[in-house]
Amino acid sequence: MQFSIGRYRIGFGTLGAVAGLGVAGLVLLFNLFLSHMLVRTLPPILTGACLLYLVARRNPTPAVGTLPTWAVHALPSVVFLGTAALIALSLATGGRGPTFYLLTIALSVVVFVQIAFTPDEQFSVGMGLAQVLALGFVVRFAGLLGSAGYVGVDVWIHMPQYVEGILSAGSIQGMGPTKYALAPLYHLSVASTSLLADLPPRLALFGSIGIAMGLTGLFVYLTAARFVDPRWAVFAAAAYSISDFVVVWSIHLIPTSLGVVFFLAVLLVFVRIQQRGTRPAVLVLIVAFVLAMALTHQVASFIMLVLLGAGSLAQIALNMGQLRDRLFADSSPSIRVHSVHGYSAFAVGLLMLIWSVTPWGNRTFVEAVLVILWGSIEGSAGLFNRGETTNAVAAGGDQTLLGQTVIPLIDQVGFSMLLFGTVVGSLYILQRERASQSGLALIIAAVIMLFFTLVPPLFGLRNFLPGRWFAFLYAVLAILAAVGFDRLRRDCSPQLFAAVALVFALVFSGGMVLTSDATQDAPAFPEENVRYAYTPAEMSAMETIVEHTDSDATDPIYSDSPYISALNRYGGEERFSSATVDDGPPDHEVTLYRDYQRDGAPRFETEEGADHIQRTTIDEMCGTRTIGYDNSDVTLCER
Repeated sequence: MQFSIGRYRIGFGTLGAVAGLGVAGLVLLFNLFLSHMLVRTLPPILTGACLLYLVARRNPTPAVGTLPTWAVHALPSVVFLGTAALIALSLATGGRGPTFYLLTIALSVVVFVQIAFTPDEQFSVGMGLAQVLALGFVVRFAGLLGSAGYVGVDVWIHMPQYVEGILSAGSIQGMGPTKYALAPLYHLSVASTSLLADLPPRLALFGSIGIAMGLTGLFVYLTAARFVDPRWAVFAAAAYSISDFVVVWSIHLIPTSLGVVFFLAVLLVFVRIQQRGTRPAVLVLIVAFVLAMALTHQVASFIMLVLLGAGSLAQIALNMGQLRDRLFADSSPSIRVHSVHGYSAFAVGLLMLIWSVTPWGNRTFVEAVLVILWGSIEGSAGLFNRGETTNAVAAGGDQTLLGQTVIPLIDQVGFSMLLFGTVVGSLYILQRERASQSGLALIIAAVIMLFFTLVPPLFGLRNFLPGRWFAFLYAVLAILAAVGFDRLRRDCSPQLFAAVALVFALVFSGGMVLTSDATQDAPAFPEENVRYAYTPAEMSAMETIVEHTDSDATDPIYSDSPYISALNRYGGEERFSSATVDDGPPDHEVTLYRDYQRDGAPRFETEEGADHIQRTTIDEMCGTRTIGYDNSDVTLCER
């Protein structure tokens, strides 16, 4: 696509690159009054991507640096032996840990190096996908099986309350009054797997939703293959498979996880429709996947609407009549546009119908969302009130360099590198000799999704649950990044491409594997990041204390977070609350101590009610209180 001004024709990609440099300069100014890691990293990432695109377009070269033949044959074996070593390591240590993460990073880099530098005639798509899937499955299931019970917070209500309620009652009525009564597909899938395979609910969850999340890379591969060569479709699958929030929803298995699976299916079919039109079988598929999404998760369904809406916006942009004729140069090839408005209208109508009868408290889901959103807007403290949940803020002011700078940087660099590839790929899609409706739809979807994940929190609005969006967003970004690297391999000099590919492989892999989110079961920095998994002793205490103690919201048992969150969800009542530990013993009637509070990163409240990480001891938590329960790891003490 080109912009035509008289005799001059300027590619949209070039215009986009110049605009990107301007945006980078504008964001740079925000550093004067906003100290946020993204604001610091975005300008250099955006500037580097735009400059690289401009340089590559001016110096196209067919030469490509490649691996020697011995390395091509040896490296797959290295990856498979390395994944076997990861399995042995996780079994020996009881889960994941620093050594596990370092080996994972090394193996991920080896996979990316093969994708980037294997000669065309020797590259095997099947071998590449096998390595991606093997590494992805080991990373996920080491986290799942290495923890007692479940990893995360919300899973403790979905499994003990809803799924086991269905199994006990023998019907969906066992879920009780909840908004998931009209979105029960996740719970029914796990319950059905448990019954049909004769598995306990925990293993049924891992064997159904867990395996499905392990296969999501295949959906990304199949979608990316409609835009790039198979080599770079494997790249998209690899980048997506190890992304932090994809790993999050692969070990914290809740309805969002199943929503990711259905979203990727919708994405694949939707791209196919935009490229080849609608056929009866394809129509049935997309209707079925949209319906499945509606019956799985409300937030995931809204994200799906964003994708479908982006397709409609792309269709409108490509059918703008006289404006289109003026924007496109005469030599630009025609772009065939397939109508997708019907799918967007169907999804909106279906979701509004279901949400209008979905109960949430004393209101319908639609009413509750509008009330909560309006209340948040009225109560917002204004621009840049992010309410950060990073470790530096959560832990209070007395922070180490590791907690204040290093960990936030690690949490950001993987996403930044993916954004780098996305910018390059988007510019190439706009500049390509034959731009496509589906490519433009992906760019629009990426922009809208980035807006929802990054902008509302600046105003103190987190009602859209931005953390839930990233696993969906990463699929779009990975495909666009694959387009970028596909073209860079053809346009850059061998030396420049090798430098870019190696930096991406090292920084992206290291960042994504070590982030706070991707390591919730076993933090890479255990004294700075909270652990959301529990030991067998903590699990045993959870079951005993919930079943054999009396407490309520007005007279709760006090402990650390997130342990209290798991206890409340497991018991189905708000009976546990965050203890106030602020350089002194807590002044509560009943407290619950666990050894993690001594050497981990437990969260307590300060006197002012703020969350902070504070280590304590059993002497401080219990003092002279009477011991009511003790299993050597968890102690319940009361006055």
